[in-house]
Order: sequence, then structure tokens, then C-alpha cells
Amino acid sequence: MKKILFSTILIINGLFAFAQAPHIYEHTYPAVTEENPQIRALMDKVSIDSLTATIEHLSSYHTRRYDSQMIYEVQDWLFDTYQSIGLDSVYKHDFKLENLGITETADNIIGIQWGTKYPNEFVVCGAHYDSYNGDGSDPDTIYAPGADDNATGCAGILETAKILSHCSFDRSILYCAWSAEECGLVGSAAFAKDCADQRMDIVGYFNMDMNGYLEEGTDIHVNLIYVDQDSTFAQFFYDICHTYYPEMPIRQAWMIGGDSDFSSFNRNGYPALHPFEDVHAPSPYIHSRLDVLGQSVNNMEQSKRFAELNLGAVATLAGLNTSSGEENENTDLALYPNPVKGQLKLFSMEGLNSVKIYNNLGQQIFSEALNGTETFTLDVSGFHKGLYVVSVTTAHGIISKTIVVE
Repeated sequence: MKKILFSTILIINGLFAFAQAPHIYEHTYPAVTEENPQIRALMDKVSIDSLTATIEHLSSYHTRRYDSQMIYEVQDWLFDTYQSIGLDSVYKHDFKLENLGITETADNIIGIQWGTKYPNEFVVCGAHYDSYNGDGSDPDTIYAPGADDNATGCAGILETAKILSHCSFDRSILYCAWSAEECGLVGSAAFAKDCADQRMDIVGYFNMDMNGYLEEGTDIHVNLIYVDQDSTFAQFFYDICHTYYPEMPIRQAWMIGGDSDFSSFNRNGYPALHPFEDVHAPSPYIHSRLDVLGQSVNNMEQSKRFAELNLGAVATLAGLNTSSGEENENTDLALYPNPVKGQLKLFSMEGLNSVKIYNNLGQQIFSEALNGTETFTLDVSGFHKGLYVVSVTTAHGIISKTIVVE
């Protein structure tokens, strides 16, 4: 979580409601009034041991400051870990720093799980992975473990990706690890701006930043941070909480001493939510050498609950495909060769009505209406190397498959 001067906070909080960009797209959100047993089963897979292992690993780095050399080791570990999950694509999103004394830092890490029906509609969840300790001037020597701020959030997003990567969804999901949050939400702001510039359709963004500290004598609860413009989206999250954990208090609140990455999406025209530990009693150890597991992260049951809620909300909004998945597999749609260097051939005895292609940012780069022909050939030799989604409409419905362009 980024901290700023108190006087500045008062000014920003006073003006914040007027600083939000209008939504680029408007969406409705499902009413959740009863548990989905498949989603409950996925939520039950969240493991305290797995969350703890991620928090331990991230806080074992001497520092994760954006201007340290070690931040690149953290970047590479996250990239490799997300790749090992088996997502459709993982890439490093580069961005520039301005007026911060350096010009480069580690990249954002973006993992993609493509939707089968609406691959150009995205459900996004993310957490920042950099840490901060302002007690010294040398970023490479000062100890900044960042267990609650924000290894807990990173662990929750990673756990969500590990579990949901084995499922199929109507919409695409982005799992994000943000860099350079502590110096002004820089990484998430750069990505959200890129998304807005490309007119990406983000249905909602879920942020995770600090969820491991619980004041002694209090019960697990959620402070939900959002702007009034996102009240409809927030109601969806309230429904998730009230349905799956009816005994757990959840209420709207606002951060007293800082900001987080959900604001980057708000300011670029996307609905965003930030579930947070108690805003009136957050960890008193963040931004110090005492932000460690056991002291600053003192309640792993609460971290587990936050991860479960994130997973349940993402899975519900993305549209969990509860069928066996055999329907698409049994269609006669063929894409070949794959990987492809030149001519990509599509074939379906049901007839091809349209074809759309998206790059790994979710940007539509090709679209053509067809007349029910059984075959279609597309020259992809001008495409950049990488992963693409081919979304085809047939009489059977919309079918999405991935290809690799070499």
C-alpha cells in the first residue's frame, strides 16, 4: 500500500470522487443469492499452507523495493511460477518510470486464461509485489520484507490462479502482479492506461493489498473500498460475501492513509474493488523491517478468507463452465498447422460464420464475417511471434482456441 503525506491525503480524498473517469463499458452483474456448489468446492481448495509458503518466499527477499536490484529476482520468480501453473499465456508488461530518479524497474507480470465464449471480455485481479521501508537511503541494503504489504495479496492472486487454471470460463481472466506500487501505483497505472487506450473490455477489477493482520480481540471482517460509481459492482461482491459467509461482517470503508492499485483502474474508466483488512486497525508494521510473517501477518485464517472471496468472485463473474468441457472438444473445428508461421487454415463442417483473433493483451487484431463456408485461410506471417486466441462462430456457437505464431 502506498503511503502519502496526511495533508495530501485530505486533499486527494476530498477531490477523489470527482477524479474518476466514466466507465468505458457498462455491465450488469449477476445476483448471487445461493451458493454454487462447484464454486464452493473451488473456494474450499484454498490452502493456508500454500498461502503461507508464498508469503514466506516473497518476504525472504531482503527487499522488494522498486529501485533495488533484487526486484528483478522477484520478477523472475513470479514469472516462472505463473508459467508453471499452466495458464494460456504469461508475459512481462514493461513500462517506464518518470521523475523518480531512475528510468527502469521490474515489469508487471500478467497471466492470461482465455474465455471460451467471450474472450474479449476480461475479469482482472491483481496485487502489487514491491515492498518499501523508508528508514534508509540505500534501496539495496535496507530490509523491507513486506509480508502483509503485500506478500499476502500476491499469495491470494497466485492461489486463485493455481486453482482456477484447471477450469474453463466464459470470459477471460487476467492474473496480475504489479510492480512499483509503492512509488505511486506506477505499474498498475501504466497497464490500466494501455488497456483503456486499446479499449479493452474489463468487466471488473479485484484488488488484493494487505489482508493478514487482525487486531487482537476482533473477528474476521472485510472493509470494502470503492467509489460510488462502482456501487453496482460492489453489490455483486457483497452478494458473494453474504451468500458464502453470511456470518462475516463486510462494510464500505475508505483508506485513511494511502491508496492502492484499484484506483489505477478507476481512473482509466474501469469498475474496481479493494477488499482490505480493517482500515482503522491495519498492520502497524508495514513499511518497516517488522512487516514479517507472525507479527505483521498474524492471522492466516483471514488471509485464507480473502483469497476464497477473491476466487469466488472471479470465478462467478468470469462465468464458470460447469459442463464437462466435451461440447467444444467434440466439434469438428480444426485449426492447422499449430504452431503456424504462414498460412493458418480453419475447417468446420458446420460452417464458419465469423472469425476474430485477439493478441495476448486481449486486443482484437482481426475480424471477418464469413458466409458459412467450411474452410477459411488466413495469412499470419505479418503477426508478431506469440500466443493468440482464435474465436470462431459456427452454427454450434462460439468456439475459442489458442494458436502459437512462430
